[in-house]
Amino acid sequence: MIAIVRQCLTATLATPPAAASDVDERLAVSYLKPSEVIDCGLVAMSQATLYRAVEDARFYCVIPRGKAIGKAFPAWQFAPPVPEMLPAVLQAMRSLPSSEIHAFWVTPVDAFDNLTPAELLAGKPFETRATLTAAQSSHLARPTNERQARVIAQLAGLPSRSSDLIS
Repeated sequence: MIAIVRQCLTATLATPPAAASDVDERLAVSYLKPSEVIDCGLVAMSQATLYRAVEDARFYCVIPRGKAIGKAFPAWQFAPPVPEMLPAVLQAMRSLPSSEIHAFWVTPVDAFDNLTPAELLAGKPFETRATLTAAQSSHLARPTNERQARVIAQLAGLPSRSSDLIS
């Protein structure tokens, strides 16, 4: 029995680190508590400063499912190069209701060959995406400033979100 355990451990520990680099090439779909964002070193700021960064449209958060209060941060927004590119897009989203912001980021877009705006901005697919088409790979390989401009342009195409629609 011990020999089997040793063999499994040896095989596991001898596995090349290619899997780790593949993880770097994919966007996480998980949500993080504010304390996890800080404890994982994803930002060099306090919790209060992280909340101010949300108010300043440098990051965004959602209210966790089934909760009336609290904040959860979609992990994908901390993957490089997103933190540098995200504020310009979030500034352009200021007129959107907060409930629509996350939906925008994770909804596939026809113009992006069914990539989401989050994937296009990051230049990486979500970890849940099984395969990429050649067209999708082409979108993701574009320069960062071009990907950012395309995401911002997609915002301009959204229907008006006026609260006066029902009157």
